[in-house]
Amino acid sequence: MSASNEEYKSNKSRDWMIFGISTVAMVAILWFKPEWVWVVWPFQLTALAGAMGRL
Repeated sequence: MSASNEEYKSNKSRDWMIFGISTVAMVAILWFKPEWVWVVWPFQLTALAGAMGRL
């Protein structure tokens, strides 16, 4: 399905782990510095899309 020269390699367990860690980080940032929550969103949403097989 994917060519061997693609940059993204599917690894759902890694993506779920990154999603979980970034969710914890997002909650911590919301607690301490809510104005910086947008910094975590790219990691969280990209990992979620990868874990769900949408990348």
